[in-house]
Amino acid sequence: MHEWMTPDQKECYELLCDVFRGEHHLQGKVSEWGHGLKLNRLASDFSTIDGNELTRLVVAAHDRCVRVSIVSSGPRMIGITLFKRHERTGSISKRHPFIEDAIKDIRNGRPLF
Repeated sequence: MHEWMTPDQKECYELLCDVFRGEHHLQGKVSEWGHGLKLNRLASDFSTIDGNELTRLVVAAHDRCVRVSIVSSGPRMIGITLFKRHERTGSISKRHPFIEDAIKDIRNGRPLF
């Protein structure tokens, strides 16, 4: 954990540590990204099964009310950006639904926004 992190950034960092099974497995640089965080790492296998970090990331994000985005971060690199949210309903720029609600909306063909 870095001393410059806000409480919201610390929550995002803890989510990453849990998803990748420890701080020593983050394998990349963590930096401030606006009011959130960004992890830059090699674009190795990032999957839903057989390693399942992608699934773990999605489930943890919904459980902990953190918006996560996968972005390009240079040759053979990905960036994972994280922004803590504090509401389950309301404006799309402030909320993050429970995964059960998101799944229901997706399966019923409704947009999440």
